[in-house]
Amino acid sequence: MSGWLRRAVGRSGQDSTAAPSPGRVVLDEHVDAADGGPETERIRPRSQRRRPAPLEEISLHQIPDPRHWHLVTYGLSDLDYTDAAGEEPTGWGFELTFRVEEDEPPRWAADLLTSLAAYVWSSGHPFAEGHNVDLRGPVRLDRATVITAAMIVEDPVLGRMDGPFGTVQFLQVVGLTAGELELCRAWTTDGVRDLLARSDPLLVTRLERIGVDEDPRWAEEITRRRAEEGSSLHELRVASLQVYDQRGRGTVAEMGAGAANALGPALTRELLAVGATFSVIGDDYELRFVAADAARWSWAGASLEIAVPLRAVQEMAALFDGRTGWRQGADWPGLTFRVVD
Repeated sequence: MSGWLRRAVGRSGQDSTAAPSPGRVVLDEHVDAADGGPETERIRPRSQRRRPAPLEEISLHQIPDPRHWHLVTYGLSDLDYTDAAGEEPTGWGFELTFRVEEDEPPRWAADLLTSLAAYVWSSGHPFAEGHNVDLRGPVRLDRATVITAAMIVEDPVLGRMDGPFGTVQFLQVVGLTAGELELCRAWTTDGVRDLLARSDPLLVTRLERIGVDEDPRWAEEITRRRAEEGSSLHELRVASLQVYDQRGRGTVAEMGAGAANALGPALTRELLAVGATFSVIGDDYELRFVAADAARWSWAGASLEIAVPLRAVQEMAALFDGRTGWRQGADWPGLTFRVVD
């Protein structure tokens, strides 16, 4: 968990006498122009366990209409320098934002953005528009809320800007319910965003609301559009995926519970005819599920291919329900799945 320090010095991010970096100046100007002036508060995240903080700062602007807080990260884009050769930016080319309805400055939301930034730096996997995030619990731990996931969209006001070290895109984290997350997977993230934006173009996260999947206003449209448009999820990217041999268990494919919870329904949706595929892609390995005439599996290099007869798709999907533990399918001897926290 990340902590934070309230901003007590000049906007340079270092001390009151230091010159602001070129990237920071441009970001400040862009955000201030969009949000009506300088931030209400600026905090400097810090990491525990003596690890470097994944962000330099997070600004908090209080927006009057509609009333909410707008948080913007500083540090995922290149603020201060290029690489040693002076040719390429060293950042990721984006900053994260978050809009949330709260009375007091939402420092818990700053912790959320810090954790997401830490994931980017540690995993090497940047966020992009259309990505979904299973938060594996309430977005705010000290309050009852149905918001347990998020989608990543382009901030509807900040958009993109040209910085001194290249284009910076502002990616907004938008809170979702568990039902909306599954709807993103079963249908499309764009479709869910469209329904949310009709009621709130700024996509402010509100901790107390119902999901669009539970709103009777959208039931007919969701049913129709899902039938017409199908699902946009044809692969699942999982940083936790590992494949290895273990004595007594054969070949083991291991993944986190969040990934497993998404994989089961995806197999049911996607493996509808012989030849249909669905892939789970990790940092070093890939699982490729293929609807086939007969059950078999093979592991070559970094790719594990699993052939699933149509009669056994439900059996395979049932192995991935989000619960932790070891799983085996009778039709695939020598292959074991492990789901971890």
